[in-house]
Amino acid sequence: MGFWRKTKKIGLALSGGGARGFAHIGVLEVLESEGIKISAVSGTSMGSVVGSLYASGISVKEILEFMDSNDWKRFLISANFTIPNLPAINSRKVNRVLSRLLGEKTFKECRMPFCAVAADIVTKEKVFLKEGRLIEAVKASIAIPGVFEPIVKDGQILIDGGVVEPVPIEAVRTMDVDFVIAVALENLERKIVPSARTSIFHILDVSLALMEREIYNKYFPGANVIIQPHTGDFGVFDFGRAKEIIDTGRIAALDKIEELKKKIS
Repeated sequence: MGFWRKTKKIGLALSGGGARGFAHIGVLEVLESEGIKISAVSGTSMGSVVGSLYASGISVKEILEFMDSNDWKRFLISANFTIPNLPAINSRKVNRVLSRLLGEKTFKECRMPFCAVAADIVTKEKVFLKEGRLIEAVKASIAIPGVFEPIVKDGQILIDGGVVEPVPIEAVRTMDVDFVIAVALENLERKIVPSARTSIFHILDVSLALMEREIYNKYFPGANVIIQPHTGDFGVFDFGRAKEIIDTGRIAALDKIEELKKKIS
């Protein structure tokens, strides 16, 4: 069973990063196969999508099966996040996928504590979402300005949590854990070549990566182990490369597994 499983309450903090967040699936697959039991999960942006699925009881196998399904293929065909000024349309497309996976599930129905991180642009503060319907919390956490609609709730205007906590270590620390594994996605490495045809969303991609890079180090000291999948060759909107990105998560987790087991035990 593993000595570490009896002595530690392990929290898993999943960072944002758009499509790069598929790497979290590969990390979870390795942790499961190695018998490392997670007690609580937090997620920012795409990390909140993967984290909510896992916390709600959907297995890694089921997530992977969905990504081979016609529902996912239809989403890829219809998704076009490179067209500006269409946040309402993008929100509806993503909402259909989230509804298919999460339905009406609530935080109380999760098999383990879960927290989604969003930013409130009214108070300019981070918000830890732990109550109500999972889908509403996730939609707030992924609401990249200009790409998806913000979520208006209880006087708050909630947007993507990566603005305030790209690696949600502080969030998972609020959930009675004593050991934290952080999964922080490697930032974009591709360079912009100046051109009249440069996509505004490629610029957004690089801008988000630069922002994350500047504030990642602020959060890292709060984690016991940091897993960093090499996702730098992928963009925020590379949803069609999911399988490649998942592989980066598997590789990074396997590279850290001996260190992880040693520290936990």
